[in-house]
Parts: sequence; structure tokens; C-alpha cells
Amino acid sequence: MEGLEEVLKEELEALHLRDIKILKRGVECEGSWAQLYKCNYHLRTAIRVLLPLKTFQIETQEDFYDSVRTIDWSAYIAPEQTFAIRSTVFGEIFTNSLFVTYRCKDAIVDQLSEEKDYRPDVDLDDPDVVINVHLKLNDLSISLDSSGRSLHLRNYKMRSYKAPLNEVFAAGIIKLSGWDKKQNFHDPMCGSGTFTTEALMMAANIPAGKFIEKFSFECWPEFHQEIWEKIKETGEANIHPPEGEIFSSDLNSFAVRDLRKNLQKLPFRSKINIKEEDFLRSEGDNNGIVFLNPPYDKRIKVHNVTKFYRAISDQLKRNWQGSHVWVLSGNAQAMKTFGLKHSAKITLDNGGIPSKLYKFELYEGSRKSKYQNS
Repeated sequence: MEGLEEVLKEELEALHLRDIKILKRGVECEGSWAQLYKCNYHLRTAIRVLLPLKTFQIETQEDFYDSVRTIDWSAYIAPEQTFAIRSTVFGEIFTNSLFVTYRCKDAIVDQLSEEKDYRPDVDLDDPDVVINVHLKLNDLSISLDSSGRSLHLRNYKMRSYKAPLNEVFAAGIIKLSGWDKKQNFHDPMCGSGTFTTEALMMAANIPAGKFIEKFSFECWPEFHQEIWEKIKETGEANIHPPEGEIFSSDLNSFAVRDLRKNLQKLPFRSKINIKEEDFLRSEGDNNGIVFLNPPYDKRIKVHNVTKFYRAISDQLKRNWQGSHVWVLSGNAQAMKTFGLKHSAKITLDNGGIPSKLYKFELYEGSRKSKYQNS
């Protein structure tokens, strides 16, 4: 995900992957089968884990078809299995990713029916094998998608309030903040609670993929069941109660209801302090970390958004001195009159909305007096 590449690199380093290189909207690395399984099970900021099969230089649509047919697809798709193709296209050879998908499907099915005497079916909803095609100008890359469904679909979320955050995006923001999992964590405009649920999973060391029912790699002809079971057993054994306090609230009762519903699968959910409360009337905390994702006046409309943002900053100055606050916003104009000076600003892409993540350090008294007293 764009803006979170460095965070993903750090996660891969923690899993001891090799030759890690940051790309645009992705990270490349090398590892074993066990590490591929671990990536799917543990990474919080990855959308998909791809296994490259082959790269090509092509000039025409015929080159594309012929290139796909050079791969021995019987090594990856068994006669009884279904498959699906996901395509991304930039350039002039093809201008429609759907046509690329159709031509790739034709090449695979033609090869298997002519050379191996079987014809696998396509299943767009729940395929056994997922093939990823990426064509940028003349560069063609074909990979197996070891994840299957997007890894942001953690499978704990049962309800979604208005404009919910992507789970990977929320986890990435928390990691960017450097939260130590002990400091009081506040999600005071929680909506359906993505910041809260991701924070609990981090604090309790719950694997990101714990609730995902099936990964695509489990359907591959070369799948090491014993390795996979050991990884899950170790992940379960390392789950522990969170050390710090997590506070979550929203002024909308439906949002609070949705948060409670979304916590049902998570252990230690009783440790989350949940209440229905208007942030603008909250008591605050003088030693916490706060995550705010106020409406941008886009998907969720706000009457006088500039005034609303100014009210947020006034509340922070009054009642949250001593805390560190992270504000995610896709409304640059409203943030210009926010009323607080940010100490850091990070550019992110929030589901197609260009956004900024702002850090505010709310010192008690002046910044100068803080350093004089330290």
C-alpha cells in the first residue's frame, strides 16, 4: 500500500526475509516456504503475498498469449481445481485489464486441454488457485497469489459503519506512530473500530491472519501441511494479554454497537474500554496516544467542516495536553486552519483519497518549558 512500504519492510525484516527491496506500492524479498506462510499469517501491512513465476518482454497481444503458454500450468493447477486471474495493466498493448484476463485464461486452458487433456474451471468467488498478471508497458510479470483474498480482510469484522478504514491501512498508521503497546491508546472517533481492533491485535500479539479461514497456498500442489500447522501453533502460543489500556468511543450509538460486534472473535476484548461519547466533550488524557480519523466532508458530509476541525483542535489543546495525537485527513484545506502546529506529516493514499497523516505533540505548557524541566 502506497506510503507504508517502509513499515512493511520492517515487518519482513522481523520475519528474517532476505534481499528486501522497496518498490512502488510493494516490497520484494526472498525466503523459504515457511516464511511465505508466515508472511500471510503475521504481516499486518501487506495486501497480498505473491510468488513470482516468470517475467517477459512482449511487443504484441500474440506475444502475451504465447508467453503465458510457456509456463507449465499443470505444476500449479490440478485437474480438479478451479482458478481465477487478477490483472493490472498500464500501457498500449492492452488497454483493458478484463481482456488481459480473458487472454490469460485462454492461454492456460488451451495449454492444459491440448497438452494434459484436462480443462480447469474458472471460479471468481472462491478459486483454489489465484494467478496475478502485471503488465506495465512491455514488461509482463506472472505470479501466484499465495494469499487468495486480500489480507486486509482479517475476517473479524462483522459490521462496517460509514467509510470504514482498511485494516491494513489502520495497522500501518499505528506502526508509523511508534506506539509501544503500553501507552494508553485512544480511538475517540472510532466508527466501527478499525484502529481499536488492530491495536488490540498488536498489543496481544494476535497474528493478523488468525481468523482467515483459508489461504490460497493451502491449495497448491506443493503445500507443506506440517510446516503450516507448526506456524499456527507457535502463533497461538505467543498470544498474551495486552499490557496497556485501550479506550474507544464514538458519539453515534450505532458505531459503538458495530465496534462491539467486530470485537466478538478477539480474545481480551473485555479489556477494551468502550463508551458512547462526543469527543468534543471528552475528559482527555495527559499521557496517551490518540488516533483521529475525522470526516473529510467527502464520503461523509460535515456542515462547516473547517469549524468542525477547529473545534477538534480546541478540544485537544484544552483536555489532551501531554498526549501525542495522530490525525488522518483527506481535507487539506480544513487542516490548514486546524489550530495546532504539526511535528510530522506523512502522505498516504486512503482508498483512492489523497490523504495526510499529521502528528501533534501536545506538551503541557509551552514547548520551551518542557525542555527546561527535562
